[in-house]
Amino acid sequence: MAKSQFSCAIYFALLICFLLLVPNKMPMAEAKFCKRPAEHYSGTCYPNRCYSYCKSKEHAYSGECIWTGQGHQRHYACYCVYNC
Repeated sequence: MAKSQFSCAIYFALLICFLLLVPNKMPMAEAKFCKRPAEHYSGTCYPNRCYSYCKSKEHAYSGECIWTGQGHQRHYACYCVYNC
């Protein structure tokens, strides 16, 4: 009887150790972000100003200045970042 209880205890101890050592690889939902040009932002893009504008006026997650345009018309434009 003692040998049976000892075997059972070892079995459960090994099972618990195995469950603790197995990596927990549950899939996590990753946030997706979409960037759109700020609708009514004007002037030179400054990161703090763009961020504040997008948060307060367009209710976006964030705002950032992105280098955009082609050729000699390239400039920094304010883009608002939204949760998609």
